[in-house]
Amino acid sequence: MMERLRSKRSLVALGALVAIALAFIALTRDAERSTSRTPTHDHPSLFGAPPSCSRKSQPVRRATRAEQHGYLYAERYPYDPRDGIQAVLRFQEAQSCYQDSGRSQDATRVGQLASNLMVRINTDYASSRLVLETALGSENWSVALSEVRRLLGLTEHIRGHAYVEHLWSIVGRVTIRANDAL
Repeated sequence: MMERLRSKRSLVALGALVAIALAFIALTRDAERSTSRTPTHDHPSLFGAPPSCSRKSQPVRRATRAEQHGYLYAERYPYDPRDGIQAVLRFQEAQSCYQDSGRSQDATRVGQLASNLMVRINTDYASSRLVLETALGSENWSVALSEVRRLLGLTEHIRGHAYVEHLWSIVGRVTIRANDAL
């Protein structure tokens, strides 16, 4: 009878141990998923104050050149997100230079180009953050890797923000998992 009681206690203890182990594994997996998720609400703004005209001596020439560079960068934006940021900055610089030279119509026109491109880039930025969060949650590592790279390109000019640091902290882990999934 005593042996049977000890045997039952051993089984209960073993069952409890297995339950604790399974709970620990589940919590560890959930913790790993939650640390790899990207908070979409805590992100930096991509654009700060617009740059001023870099050359005060020949503002029209500088404006024309900056506008041309803006068009070139804007054409490259679909292939490299950093070029979209540069395009906006060049258009904003052109706007400032046109304003300095008294060419308000040109300043307005180029300012509208910058504004339209900013809307597009900010929309793409929000979309990439959401796609990344979804891909991490569903463990779709190849999509997550693509979005992390895109977001790192968009935020390359931003230093010291927690969101950007978070992206850098997960890029290696996501790369490894994407390669393992192939």
